[in-house]
Amino acid sequence: MKHSSYLILACCLALATGCELQETNIDPNVPVDVPLQTLLPPAEQSVANFLSGDAAVIAGIFSQYFVGFDALVQPLDRYVVDNDFFMRPIWQDLYATSLVTLDLIVEKAETQQSPHYAGVGKTLLALCLGTASSLWGDIPYSEALQGDENLNPAYDSQEIVYQEVQRLLEEAIVDLSAEESVFSPGDDDLLLGGNLERWKKAASTLKARFYLHIVKRSPSAAEQALNALAEGIDDPAADLRYTYNAQEFNPWFRYQQSTPNIRIDPLFRDLVDDDPREGALIKVTFGEARIGPFYASETSPLFLISYVEARFLEAEALLRTAKPGAQQALDEAVRTHIDLVTGGETLPAEIDDYLAANVQLTGSLEEDLQIVLTQKHIASFTTIEGWTDFRRTGYPILPPNADGLNPQNPNGEIPRRFPYPLSEELFNAQVPTPLPGLQDRFWWDQ
Repeated sequence: MKHSSYLILACCLALATGCELQETNIDPNVPVDVPLQTLLPPAEQSVANFLSGDAAVIAGIFSQYFVGFDALVQPLDRYVVDNDFFMRPIWQDLYATSLVTLDLIVEKAETQQSPHYAGVGKTLLALCLGTASSLWGDIPYSEALQGDENLNPAYDSQEIVYQEVQRLLEEAIVDLSAEESVFSPGDDDLLLGGNLERWKKAASTLKARFYLHIVKRSPSAAEQALNALAEGIDDPAADLRYTYNAQEFNPWFRYQQSTPNIRIDPLFRDLVDDDPREGALIKVTFGEARIGPFYASETSPLFLISYVEARFLEAEALLRTAKPGAQQALDEAVRTHIDLVTGGETLPAEIDDYLAANVQLTGSLEEDLQIVLTQKHIASFTTIEGWTDFRRTGYPILPPNADGLNPQNPNGEIPRRFPYPLSEELFNAQVPTPLPGLQDRFWWDQ
C-alpha cells in the first residue's frame, strides 16, 4: 500500500474520533472492525508528522537552526508565538491523530492477545508523550482521549508524565519479547518492518533519552540511561526511521518547496563552517541558505531515534557518572554521523582530522559536556531534541535573538517552553492557571 493512502486513513480516523469537539477530548470509538495492520501505518505516519512539522520548525528557530524569512514566521525570531495559529494545529494533530490512534492500537492489541502490536504502540505512545511534555510541561493524558465522557481532562504533572513514559517503554519491551502474539506487525510496520528485536532496542534507547531529559531532577538519571543503553541501538542499520518515497515526499522537502519561509541561522552556518557535513546539512542557492540534501531531499529519511543519538547519550552519561569511554562514544557518534550524511564520501583521514581538531575531551566535566552537546546539536539538526538539549544542559551556548523581549517572553531570553493553545485556554477548565509564559520553567528545567 502506498504511504499516501495511509494519510487518507489517518484523516478518516481523526474524523471518526470527533476531533472537532476539542483537541484533547477525543471520542476513541472508531469502528471496532479496523484491524491492527490497518491502524499501524497511519499511526506511524502521524508520529513522523508530529516530529517533523511545525513543532520542529519553531523548536529549530528557538535553537538557532533556522531564522524566519517572511511576515508569518519572523515573529518567532522575536519569540512571539501565536498560541492559536501555531499551537492549535500541533496540539490537535498530536491528540486527535497520533495519541488517539496509538491508544486504540494498544487497547485493541491487548484485547486481541497481540502483545507485539501493543509493544510497538506503547513505544510510539511514549515517544509522543515524552516529546509533548518536553514542549509544554504538564499535559492532559490520564483523563484525555475519552471523548465527550470528559470535556475537561485534567493536566498530569510533567513528573508523572515522565514516569508514565518509562512505564510504557518498560511494558513495551516485555510485550515485544512475548513468545506468542495472535497478530504481529510485518510489512504494515513502516518503521522497522516488524523487526521486534530492533523495536526493543529502540524502546531501550528512548528510555535513555528520556532519563537524560530529567538529569537536573534525578541524580540517578545518567546511570539509568547507561543501563538502558546496554540494551539499546548498537548498529546504524537498526535506526528507527521513517522512509519517504515518490508517493510521499519528505516533509522538510515539501515545506521548503511550498512554504520557503525559513533560512539557516547564520550562527548554525558558522558552527558547521569547514565541517565535512556542511554541504549535506546546508544548501546555498542564490545566496540563500536552506536545509541541505541529506535532510530535505524528496526521499530523505526521518530519524525518530538512532545509533548516532545513542552514542551521544552514552558519551554524556559516561561523563556524568565519571566512567571511562566517553571519548570513544563521542568519536563513534561524530564519525558515524559524518559518514551517514555524506554518503560515505568523506575520507577516514579527513574525519580523523576533524575529530582531532574539534572533538577532544579535556577532563573538565563542563568543558566536555559542552563539546559533546555542541556536536550533538549539529547531529540533531532539524529536530526538537536540539532545543530540548539546550534547555536541559545550557549547551551549546546560544545567545538570545535580538528584540526577544515582549509580554509573552518577559526577559528576552531563548524560550523555555511552548505556550498552551488558545483552544485549551478557552475550552478546558483544567488548563493550568495562571497560564505560563515562555520563560516559566517546568519541572525538569528547574
